[in-house]
Amino acid sequence: MTVNPTIAPLPVRLSYIGCWYKNDMYSHNCSKMVDSLRQCGMEVEVITSNCRCFKSAQKFTISQDDLINTNCAAIAIPHAPRNPGKSQGTLKRLAVKTLRLDIPLAVLRGFLYYKRARRTNIIHFDQVLEAFGCIPFFVLVALADRAGKKVVVTVHEIDPFQREHKNLNHFYNKCSEVLVYSEDMKQQIVALGVDPEKIKVIRYGSVISELLPVERTKYIYFGGHNIRRGKGYEELLRALAILKAKGTPILLTIYVGHGCNGVSEAHEAADRVGVSDMIEWREFYSGNELAEVYQRSKACLIPFTGGSARHPLSCAMVNATPVIATRAVDIPEYLGDLGIYVDGTAESIAKAITEAETGEIDLDSIGRQLRAKAMAELDCQKIAERLSGMYTEISVRQTYSRSDPQSAA
Repeated sequence: MTVNPTIAPLPVRLSYIGCWYKNDMYSHNCSKMVDSLRQCGMEVEVITSNCRCFKSAQKFTISQDDLINTNCAAIAIPHAPRNPGKSQGTLKRLAVKTLRLDIPLAVLRGFLYYKRARRTNIIHFDQVLEAFGCIPFFVLVALADRAGKKVVVTVHEIDPFQREHKNLNHFYNKCSEVLVYSEDMKQQIVALGVDPEKIKVIRYGSVISELLPVERTKYIYFGGHNIRRGKGYEELLRALAILKAKGTPILLTIYVGHGCNGVSEAHEAADRVGVSDMIEWREFYSGNELAEVYQRSKACLIPFTGGSARHPLSCAMVNATPVIATRAVDIPEYLGDLGIYVDGTAESIAKAITEAETGEIDLDSIGRQLRAKAMAELDCQKIAERLSGMYTEISVRQTYSRSDPQSAA
């Protein structure tokens, strides 16, 4: 591209579409990234919408107390889950399932997202599920492409809808950038037909908190949004039972995402195995509380078999907390050779914890090295600076393509 120095690029004005609820995994990532971008001097408007994560979602409204509401536009329309549960009521459940109301409402969200975002020259979409799933994203991209707006997307999760309708994934190729947090996720969306040249692997950022002078006495485990799917929970319970039988009872803090599925069944399973007295249950932590609970932990347990482990991985690493984990999904990409790896069986988990308790594993040394790695790779402020540079480059390309289409080609 030949740059004409007499033409000033557009100032970067960014619309960031994502979950802006205070106390959950994906919104936690969204909020800290937007805060970091603003610290880089960027003008960022946040656009959000209600989904089942909001406690007010059943009323189809958003309580402003539930949002970090600095320059944040909230779109309040009904949320219809793809597979409504019995708690929704028989009439509503049948209506949603029969008419597939989730699809027209998702399409409407896409239109409303674009309507709010069209005032800015770059739109960043955080793709997760529900209100921030692939349907509103595809609608947004189609509208933005017609208007010459530039779209960046970060793919956190693959929506089941886009697996069923692979032909729709060509919309990713209309984006300026497609960002993912691991090579594992890159391969998943390449398999759906996305151009690999469009995809950039970045790191899941975290705030680098100061280390507190606290004693590490517990272990920590994150149950996500569905504690009984892909989290290795049952094997973990059996590992706790092995430790208890051998006279090595530990205390494990389990925290979950807001509205986590399977929590009551998880409590019952712990009762059956006889390890409930070794577990303290908590809702999602954020901010200083999140940093402190990790810094009070000897190790973070991630015996996952699927899903995403980026949240507990990054939290553990920045807080100098060693990680006992399987090699599933993106875990080895973050830990490298600093992971305390297990094969996912109860016996392997119990063995690793025993070695941590007896001092056979040098937890202090591993923790220090993990923190150094996190400061180099996972600092969300550094990641935001790189993203800010990327937005500026996109804005420059956009300016020169409008002024001189031939030189931009």
